[in-house]
Amino acid sequence: MRARRRAAFIAVALAAAIVMNGWAEGAAGKKVRLAIGYIPHVQFAPLYVGIAKGFYREQGIDLKLNFGFEYDVFSLLAAGRIDVGLTDSDQLILAGAKDVGLKAICQYYQRYPVAIVARADAVRTPSDLRGKIIGTPDLSGASWIGLRIFLNTYGLTGAVTVQKIGYTQEAALRSGRVDAVVCFSNNEPIVLRAENVSIREWDVTGISDMVSASFISSKAIIASRRDVIASFVTATRAAMAWTVDHREEALRISLEAIGNIEPRDEPLFRERLDATCDLLTSPKGYGFIDVGRYQRSIAELVSLGLIPSAYPADRIVEIFR
Repeated sequence: MRARRRAAFIAVALAAAIVMNGWAEGAAGKKVRLAIGYIPHVQFAPLYVGIAKGFYREQGIDLKLNFGFEYDVFSLLAAGRIDVGLTDSDQLILAGAKDVGLKAICQYYQRYPVAIVARADAVRTPSDLRGKIIGTPDLSGASWIGLRIFLNTYGLTGAVTVQKIGYTQEAALRSGRVDAVVCFSNNEPIVLRAENVSIREWDVTGISDMVSASFISSKAIIASRRDVIASFVTATRAAMAWTVDHREEALRISLEAIGNIEPRDEPLFRERLDATCDLLTSPKGYGFIDVGRYQRSIAELVSLGLIPSAYPADRIVEIFR
């Protein structure tokens, strides 16, 4: 009798363990780890909105955000330490030339945000930059590629001095340490104008069709967690749309998420948000991935000598309807 009761108890316990284990796996299966190689910033407003307004929760997604300059999104994805990264699509194209198994799953910026900015009292046209110093955050990444496109377009390759200055563009330009800087159109130019610095700005999107930032994942993660990734994409698109349509509340949510923002700086953050919303918008819908544009961007990087040859764009994009 005791043996039967013990056996029954063990069976019930095992059944409960199986159920609990299944629940735990189900809960964990909905967790999405997202890394961004930058600091918390208003340009990521849709992510804060998606969490605060429940867009991710409605899709069963528990989104975990990780920010930091030290994050190498591509390595983290390859190692399976994150599920999604928000990063530059031009870098994805470089990685795709080596077929490392990463794909864009949702477009973030629909326009390339890189801009070259100079003081208006020193530079009037791109040709005036000949012989001058241009500061760039790094000698890689979207800023570097955007600068290469700019220099190639205006015949300035080899005619300027390029200096790595980190993310000190505003101070470097104000102090005269450099004659021009490479930055993002939805950030530093807005700050400089708010400080009454007279500038000239050339947006790379006006001279190039290069693809911009996107959410990317790995083929392995997409294959094993396709439903979860699809739910993430659905929620992110909804959050982008809500952010654009409800900017005041989106700003409040973003400022709370970022923290330590002085009230006097809030108008500046609103301008940054407006500029970011302009980058998000596409007549074909938020998050739209233009495969043809990826193919043209691949060809442009071939022409710049940054990858050896063209390859099919579908190697690096995954379309979620």
